[in-house]
Amino acid sequence: MRGELAHQTGLSIKTIRYYESRGLLEQPPRTQSGYRLYGPEEVARLRFVQRAKLLGLTLEEIRELVELAARCNEGEIVPRLEEVLAAKLQETERKIEELSAFRKNLLYYRRRAEDLRDAMPVESTCEDVSFCGCLDAVIRGGKKL
Repeated sequence: MRGELAHQTGLSIKTIRYYESRGLLEQPPRTQSGYRLYGPEEVARLRFVQRAKLLGLTLEEIRELVELAARCNEGEIVPRLEEVLAAKLQETERKIEELSAFRKNLLYYRRRAEDLRDAMPVESTCEDVSFCGCLDAVIRGGKKL
């Protein structure tokens, strides 16, 4: 039953149903009263899915690996897993570079905002009350407030 499977894996019934619909779990046999019968294979498969998700794999990538694993085709699954993980690592490195550049920009503009604050007289007010030009002054370096 899905409730027992959910308990064993820590997944919600809704998630299990979703994984079934996406082909990550095969449709299990049913009892005469219609209850689904799950066994250790389904628990192992769902744990595989959970670990793969922790690595950032997409459901499509996971489905492909699940299909390879279900056919016990170790000659195919290990090289494919290596390919998928290499691509994830490359994507992660690219994102780290982008975030590092973004962080540098934020630090730069925060320093400019601090400099702007330090240069402003305490009684200073904005000239245009409809919208503050502080952000524009920080980005462009102007003193217009």
